[in-house]
Amino acid sequence: MFLSSRSNQFRFNFPRKFIPQHIVDKYKPVLTRIPGSMIKEPIDAFNYGIQSMSLPGPSFDPVTQNDRPGFTRNFRSAEPTQELYDKNLTVTMQSFDGFFNYWMAIEIYEYYYGLSGDDPWVPEGTGIQMLDGEGNVFVTAKLQQMIMTSVGGLDLNFSSNTVDFQTFDINFTYNILDINYGYLS
Repeated sequence: MFLSSRSNQFRFNFPRKFIPQHIVDKYKPVLTRIPGSMIKEPIDAFNYGIQSMSLPGPSFDPVTQNDRPGFTRNFRSAEPTQELYDKNLTVTMQSFDGFFNYWMAIEIYEYYYGLSGDDPWVPEGTGIQMLDGEGNVFVTAKLQQMIMTSVGGLDLNFSSNTVDFQTFDINFTYNILDINYGYLS
């Protein structure tokens, strides 16, 4: 019997070098003020906030040819497979008390936006790992030459004074998608 897939059977973390040292130094004191927190490093708090991801799949527009007497035929495009992917990634983050991880994301965005030259991309991590029902890595999708394109806005409201589960999105685009089919190969 085949089990249905579960949307939470993935593993993704930003690499340890994702947050520049000057931002780490700024946010470490915030973590020490949180009572009972066992998280001491800003990257661990940032990764803890990951709630979901949206990674578009491949697609293409068929090439259309008109034949006589007015019939239309569709063909596969001539683009390489790598170019069939949308190359966008959205990571949805839970916002924490005081929105400290949101402001950390804004500072990280500003840092990477200011990079230029030969290496303007965020550091590469392990990628997105898909797990089977027993926790084995089934597929790894590495996103290479990734840049941070946006951080979503906040919805703030004086009429609500309750603690709510709130999220914000961080959007990336990448140049290369390297898929390794794990224990299938």
